[in-house]
Amino acid sequence: MVGLALEGGGSRGAYHIGVVKAYLKAGYNFTGFVGTSIGAINAAVFAQGDFAKAEEMWTGLSTEQLFDADSYKFLRLGEFDWNMEVLADARKGLISLIKTHGVDTSRMWEFLEKNISEDRVRASGFDYGLVTVSIYERKPYELYIEDIKQGELLSYIAASACVPGFKSVVIGNNSFIDGGFYNGCPVSMLIRKGYKEIIVVRTKYGGVYRRFYKPKDVIVRVITPKHDLGNPMIFSPDKIAENIFTGYVDGIKALRKSNRY
Repeated sequence: MVGLALEGGGSRGAYHIGVVKAYLKAGYNFTGFVGTSIGAINAAVFAQGDFAKAEEMWTGLSTEQLFDADSYKFLRLGEFDWNMEVLADARKGLISLIKTHGVDTSRMWEFLEKNISEDRVRASGFDYGLVTVSIYERKPYELYIEDIKQGELLSYIAASACVPGFKSVVIGNNSFIDGGFYNGCPVSMLIRKGYKEIIVVRTKYGGVYRRFYKPKDVIVRVITPKHDLGNPMIFSPDKIAENIFTGYVDGIKALRKSNRY
């Protein structure tokens, strides 16, 4: 069994697409998918058995498709080329967010509903897992698909991707935030499932990368970008295309290094 572990990182998740594309072309067949934040989203689409859908949902994706105008103004604060316009927009966005208690995630929910089918994930027969953190209990949740009640998968995926500044995701009597606060790339979830070969795709976005115990009979191949993949909160079609291509090239390099290409 070959598993895929995907690190969080917002728009940097486009890098996952390129790496997986290279591995699929080399004949790899993944049967287990885990991830945190955007990694949980991509992993769910892969778990549906539909790589073409994953690539399609990223192509042409923009920040405006996921967030409203006020939220976008605040998110621009993460740009590296700060100027007075960016700071003024961020200030306006922050004032709006304070009034509404966080970034409006309604467009993000529409994105999840359009691209992920809980029924298809469950029916695929593939392993799937994600990470989120409970605010009230102050503890992490590493959940496999079988641990999640029917009808709650999209809620837990949204919870895994609920970064600071977003409205927290409420499930039952609990409130959840981004799983990157505990483990940005849950490799150990696949090890516990008995996977003997695991492909780990990192994005280097700054979340917690928790160390894991690797049994001697388990092969773990980690693919990491050498160059910065950009602001995680800004979804630029051009940057996304660049990151997909970068991931594809890095995937081929990793395959050649392991004599699998």
